[in-house]
Amino acid sequence: MPTQFVHECPVLLPSLARAEKLVPAQFVPCYEWFIANAGEKISRLPHRMERKPRTPIPLSRDSGIYVPGTAHVTYDGGRRYALSVHSSGGGRYDDRRPIHLADGTWIFDYAAHQGSDLSQGYNVALMNCLDDGVPVGVMVREAGGYRVLGLAFIERYNSVTRMFTLHGPVSLATESSGAFLAQGFDELSTDDQQVMIEYDGSDERRIVTVQQVRREQQSRFRDALLSAYGGACAISGTDVSAVLQAAHINPYRGRKSQIVQNGILLRADLHLLYDAYLISVEPDTHAVRLSGRLAGTDYAHLNHQRLRATSSPELAPNEDLLALHYEQFRQENQVLVA
Repeated sequence: MPTQFVHECPVLLPSLARAEKLVPAQFVPCYEWFIANAGEKISRLPHRMERKPRTPIPLSRDSGIYVPGTAHVTYDGGRRYALSVHSSGGGRYDDRRPIHLADGTWIFDYAAHQGSDLSQGYNVALMNCLDDGVPVGVMVREAGGYRVLGLAFIERYNSVTRMFTLHGPVSLATESSGAFLAQGFDELSTDDQQVMIEYDGSDERRIVTVQQVRREQQSRFRDALLSAYGGACAISGTDVSAVLQAAHINPYRGRKSQIVQNGILLRADLHLLYDAYLISVEPDTHAVRLSGRLAGTDYAHLNHQRLRATSSPELAPNEDLLALHYEQFRQENQVLVA
């Protein structure tokens, strides 16, 4: 598993067509099943159905992360991928509830395996999916069965919360709508867009272009937030530019992810706490709220403090996006009362 705090998918434009070139051929009909059945309720996991789906390999196993074995599929270079994940609710793993976004997609935080499950390499296979832009099927337990959420790209792994963030449903329709577009893609020239579409990490020109796009977009995003907040941290008021960072309220990809309303200018340490869901912001009052785990720390005095106002109201954080972060924050914490 990676050592950095948040590990994001390096593939800027993941797509089904790209993924299908990387995975065993047996995965492709399974992807089609998850796309066709997205949103459907099933009585039990597919591999336990009396009439199992007609796919070349099973769609699931009892383990939450299903990695088809090498006895049934051949992995190019031995790099294994997960085919599906399912969440049973409760038990050993505290998976979050899916959160539905305004663009018709959803995000879902899925807990990494721990303990004896580590020996099976499930997390490694799921991290391979993250690194290579390979989707997984997602099923969530409900009363009377499971809900098939569909396919999802794994967009990030948070090493503090030990959560993978999945974003779906992946289909030709959601891909064409720009739901998984890299930040800044629409602003590129046609030639540079083609470079990013073809990017696979093996060509120097493509690597340089991708890195340049990332730097430019993050710099523009930060500059916009510095202007919006008058060059001071929205929580602490710190005005030392070197320690101020552009924090995404919600990190999911899409055409609207890199807008000022999806950002807050934060001091570096507060950015880390925000990404770890140890602090959040009430959407209606813009009051900062802290996890009970920060009680008695140097941060406790920030509880209930209001965010600094932006230079103009239209640059203020989007309240719907704040609500999504705050909902996840409340799922993961006892909120500090004092």
